[in-house]
Amino acid sequence: MRLLLQCCFLLGLVGLTGCLPAVVDETGPLNVTSVTVTTAPDIGSVTDIGPAMQAAASGAVVGVDPRGTPSTVHIDVEAVLYKNAVLSALVGSGSAIESQVTVADASGQVLESRPVVVVHRDAAINGVLGAAVALLQDRELVDQQLVDAYAKELRKQIYGPEGHVPAVKTRPAKQKRPSETLVRGSQGDTTDGGSSTGAVPVS
Repeated sequence: MRLLLQCCFLLGLVGLTGCLPAVVDETGPLNVTSVTVTTAPDIGSVTDIGPAMQAAASGAVVGVDPRGTPSTVHIDVEAVLYKNAVLSALVGSGSAIESQVTVADASGQVLESRPVVVVHRDAAINGVLGAAVALLQDRELVDQQLVDAYAKELRKQIYGPEGHVPAVKTRPAKQKRPSETLVRGSQGDTTDGGSSTGAVPVS
């Protein structure tokens, strides 16, 4: 039951992250200079997936836009799930990586933090055939395929799809302070008698 709920939760996250704008649409252009990865003690992967994810993610997002704000990316890998034979036969399941990604500037100030979830293509095969796939899967190969898919998704989450231009947000106009309005109003045109058309001092 717990595994079923977790699978449903991951599928929900995939839908959520797919609706989020690219990170650069929120922060402006970014020049990612490094990627770090931490993994939970009970992550569940059959391989040491952390170093592989760091290498793949670095290749995908580091140095993409040298003109952007220098920044770093930290990936906290929370879980690696494998396709489950019973769930595949009953409701469907797929292998997946669940993570939380944090983008920070050079001083460590967090610019954006969001979940990033990647579901393996084996999620499309279910029923009796899906159960067989789950039983026969090479989990080391699945880990590598998940890492490759994750790197592509991370790049898309940060920079948007290929050729994407970061949205430019319009800053709100600066509001004048009341004192500024009064001073500027008192410097209006004068009549022939020399009296001001602005604020009149009270005696």
